[in-house]
Amino acid sequence: MQARWAEGSPAIAAWMSTHSLLIAQSLASSGVDAVIIDMQHGSATLDDMLGLVASIEVRGAETFVRVPSIDAGLIGRLLDAGATGIITPLVESAAQAQALVAALRYPPEGSRSFGPRIPALRFGPDYFNTANGGIVALAMIETGAGIAALDEIVAVEGLSGLFVGPSDLAVSLGHPPSPKTPPDMVRSAIALIRSKAAAAGKKAGIFCPTLEAADAALENGFDLVTTVSDLALVDSGTRAAVTTLRRAVPAQVQG
Repeated sequence: MQARWAEGSPAIAAWMSTHSLLIAQSLASSGVDAVIIDMQHGSATLDDMLGLVASIEVRGAETFVRVPSIDAGLIGRLLDAGATGIITPLVESAAQAQALVAALRYPPEGSRSFGPRIPALRFGPDYFNTANGGIVALAMIETGAGIAALDEIVAVEGLSGLFVGPSDLAVSLGHPPSPKTPPDMVRSAIALIRSKAAAAGKKAGIFCPTLEAADAALENGFDLVTTVSDLALVDSGTRAAVTTLRRAVPAQVQG
């Protein structure tokens, strides 16, 4: 992920709502830069993480995790399992962003406890000296309060960037969750998040429910976009297949 950014190129991540090891390997083999495991709304638990991270890493992608909240204990466990990026939802203040950074970094820059058994196998005995600069920390901006505190949040030292949650952002601004066709107010808020991140020298990512949304985000300068989630791909693919097959069945057979 960071290598892609160092080249000046945007990154693409798969979004994983399930906890299947087979799906994790399939997503990681697709050419994405990272697989984002959704622990907030998805089915994966901490018990699943060792297998999921190993499955993703062996196929050449990085593992990011969208955690349910800024929980330093959980974040530390995920980093020790080998995750290299953490996304936290509903960040609405500089203090929350600072708490995220502190949970990711070893002292004196943070408060992460030392015990990286699995990362040390991958990155070697110098992991302690490189870890603080190697973990991606993204704060999700998805409420009106988060928008109001953008300047303070994006100024937090050690924060890698901002990540837009378009559905919750729409709801917070008084609209139904309509990520496919966000109203003007939501589009303006999304553009503001991206511009504030860029002005501060930080990265801007966004959850994309469709390929069209991802294309638009890339055209608008986002540094990280997601593919359609694994569960959505299964759902839409299966529905499309059933629709096609129903049309192919002769009317007399259907009757």
